[in-house]
Formats: sequence, structure tokens, C-alpha cells
Amino acid sequence: MIDRRSLMGVAAALAVSPAIAQSQVVDAPCGPVRGLVGQNVQAYLGIPYALPPLGKLRYAPPQPMPRWAEVRDANKPGAAPIQTLPPWAAWIYETPDVQAEDCLFLNVYTPDPRGRRPVMVWLHGGAWRTGQGETAGTKGAALAPAGDVVVVTVNYRLGALGWLGHPDLADPATGAFANWGLQDQVAALRWVQANIAAFGGDPGRVTLFGQSAGGSSTASIAQDPRNAGLFHRLIIESGSLHGAPGFPEVPAAASYTEALAKRLDVPVRGLRDVPALQLHRAELEQARDPAMVRRLGRPPVLPVLDGVVLKVWPRDGALPPVPLLIGTTRSEGTFWYDLIGPDGKKIPGPPAPRDRAELIGMIRDLAALYRPEADAIPPERVADAYAEAARARGEPDGTLPVWTAAYTDLVFRLRARACAARHAAAGHAAYLYEFGHALHPPAHGVPHCSEIPFVFGTYSDPFFAAKVGAGPDEAVLSDAMVLAWARFAHDGVPGPGWARVDEQVQVNILGMGAPQRLGSPEQSAELAVWG
Repeated sequence: MIDRRSLMGVAAALAVSPAIAQSQVVDAPCGPVRGLVGQNVQAYLGIPYALPPLGKLRYAPPQPMPRWAEVRDANKPGAAPIQTLPPWAAWIYETPDVQAEDCLFLNVYTPDPRGRRPVMVWLHGGAWRTGQGETAGTKGAALAPAGDVVVVTVNYRLGALGWLGHPDLADPATGAFANWGLQDQVAALRWVQANIAAFGGDPGRVTLFGQSAGGSSTASIAQDPRNAGLFHRLIIESGSLHGAPGFPEVPAAASYTEALAKRLDVPVRGLRDVPALQLHRAELEQARDPAMVRRLGRPPVLPVLDGVVLKVWPRDGALPPVPLLIGTTRSEGTFWYDLIGPDGKKIPGPPAPRDRAELIGMIRDLAALYRPEADAIPPERVADAYAEAARARGEPDGTLPVWTAAYTDLVFRLRARACAARHAAAGHAAYLYEFGHALHPPAHGVPHCSEIPFVFGTYSDPFFAAKVGAGPDEAVLSDAMVLAWARFAHDGVPGPGWARVDEQVQVNILGMGAPQRLGSPEQSAELAVWG
């Protein structure tokens, strides 16, 4: 049973001065490290898992870090990847204290370095442009002791430094010329295999879990047979499970990189020599250039189907025969289009449709990117189906609610359901969830990212309490989710009462009147329009 009071004690203990809260030294294969000790958990922060990706190692596969001999203080996180937070990303992530190109660090939370516990490796989201491993929402100080697991959170290269791709950047040894951030994630998993036993973890029971971009990256890593043995369970939270035509192949990625090099007046290989912050800012300017957007659509600073590192899109590939927990939030699209802050003010986001004509056009364009197989379904019929379903539930059916609901389904819910059904049809254990706990008033909806502080038991952190609530209902829900995610890491089953996906694609509902129940999501009526 989770003891909420003990978790608060962990948080308090880890907040004391590192000079007071030194843990015992762990002598891992990477080298000896000294971290922080709390009441029920030890934290080892800012451990480098690869050489700094600087100079010739910019746009190169991550290189192993040689073992260090002297004890390394691991009492604070390493630098975050260089990034710029848009308003909606700042809702989930605080601005990093330190950003640098030298960012390949991970953090380990363990109940005790002795023992052999399941390991949970977290890949953060942020559209491959924002985020870091150690944030207010993803500290492992509650999840590790409550679930009796070892939690690892990972930084990886972001934005222009992590996802530009061009054949001129090809690595002589591997041929890799793109997907540097994806390679970082795999390198972190290899570090876990080599080192985690020293922290009390079992390298034979690793759960890879991630949200949004981290969830899609989880699928990409898992679908690659070369990564077999690096993980043994998978959790995908709100991953878009992307694919073409919305994501780039080599020609689009190369064209974008060439345009950036021209903007900076260097050859493509010369991008390695441009100061990192200058490169970051120049790419952001290019990404916002209307002419570039018209030519290429979404800026291709994203995973690239390069045939070397990434050979199949997450949308199209098969996951390996390991247990899968996958799901979404009830209204993912609220995060971008209708997010309200604790002060009652709307947080700026991308342009939403202003009238029915724009709504029809945006549904048509989004479906072309995320559900091209439904090209015969008139977008007018889609809009009408969503409006009628909302009215039947007594919910608003205006342009914005219909758009956010359609966005949620096209980008997230339909893909998660298809992935779970495909995994189950192959004879593998699959559990599908929907998180339905609404934000604390005056905010509303259940946006993208809102499940994260409940999974990690960090909902009452001051960064989140006014956003998601911090009362007894939230405590019960978070306890249930922490326990379910940890049980899944232990034995591949979230717990009693959870239903596996079968022919009916059963959904486990979280936080809608009960911590967990089996049922159909309220959006079933409009989902039917997609066939």
C-alpha cells in the first residue's frame, strides 16, 4: 500500500542541502558516484551516459563515456538540452536553470542500491524540441519507493542539435546522418543495461515508458530488432505514433538543413562549427518563416525515415512480443487550442478554426496527414458527427470543441487504439487506458500531458497543484496510477480489475468517477465516423 505521508517525506528529504544529504557511494561500471539520500529513496542526478556531443561529435552518434576513477558528485541534474519553451510547453515544463549542448545526462532514483528491482526508463515529450529528464513533474522520488522500482529519466538532444538530418553529415562508421536524439535514447538504454545493477536495478526487467514525443520514440526504439533485450515492457502515453506524410523523409529533411546552412552562410558540414545557441535561434527563425512553412509544412526537425537509424514509422511497425500499456487523455487537443491557466487566462496556442469553413478545411488537412486511409470520408460529415455527439452528451458543440475533439482522435486516440488492437491480435498482452481527470477550475478539459504528475506522484508539487488539483481525489487517483504503472513494470499486468485488449478493444478508464474502471470512452459515437 502506498503511504502518501512517506512520499512527502521523500520530497522533503531530497530538498535539503547536498552537503547534509550525501548518500553512500555507488561504484558502478561507469565510475563511482555520490548522490542524495531521502527517507525512502536515493537519487543520483546528472550522470553522463555518453561523451559531450561537442565539436566533431555534433551530428554524430553518441560515444561511450570512459569510466571515471574519482568519485563523481551526482547531487544535481546536468544541463538541459538547448530549447525555447512555447507557452503551452511552459504549462508542463519549467524553464531549465541551465541549458547547454553538453546535455547527455540521466538521473537515477532507487529505493536502495542493494537488491534487484524492476527498472523504469522515462523518455520525456516536447515535440522533440523541449523538455528534459529532471522536471517538477518527472522526479522519481515518489514513484521509485512507492512502486519498489528504480526510475531513470533521460536527457537527449533536441531541436536543431538533435534532429537535423542530411547525407553530408553521415558518420563514417555507422552511416547515420539523422535522428541523433533517437540514437541518444538508445545509448541511455545501453547504459542502463551496463550499469543499473549497481543501483539496485534488474537489467532483465526494464520498462521503457514515455509520453508524447517520448511515447512515439518508445515505439520507434521497440520496433527496431537491433534494440532487442534493452527493454522488456512498454508504456506509451499519448504518443502520436507518427508516420508519412506528416513526418519527413530524407529529401525534405535535407532540403530544410540546406536552407539553414545557407541562412548561416556555411556548408552543411559547417553547421558543426556554428555556436550552438546561434544555430538554435537561426533554426527557430527559419521554422517560423512563412515561405518555409508553405514549402515544407511542419519544419522537419523531427525523426526522419532515414533507412539507417529509423527504418519504419511507429504508425506502421509491429511492436515486439512484450507487454504493452498504451493510452491517451480524454481531450488531448485542449493542450494546444483551449488551455486555461490557474489564473483563468487562456494560454496562447496555435490558430484554431474561427468558423465552420475553416473547421472543415482543418479537419480535411489533419486527416490527410494522420488518417489518409479515410480520404473518402467527407470532412463535413466528420464535423457533424462530432457536433451531434457533443450535443447528445450535453457538451458544447461549437467550432472550437469540435476541432479539439477531432484533433484528439486523429492525432492520438485512433492511433493508440489501432496499436493496442494490432498488438493484441498478434497474441501479446496489451492494456488500453484513457485518463479522464479534468483540470482544476477555472481550467477545464483533460489535456495532453495532464496524466504525467499522477503517474509520478508529483501532482501536489507547487508547479502543478493549482493546475491539476491537490485534494483527496487527486491523491487517490495518483496512488492508483503509481501502483498500476509500477505493477506493470514488475510483472506486465497493471493490476486486478484491468482488462486486456480483446476483439472489443476494451478501455480502462482512469479518473472519471473512480481511480480505475472498465468501460467505453464517452467519445465512442464520434469515433464511429472514422469506420
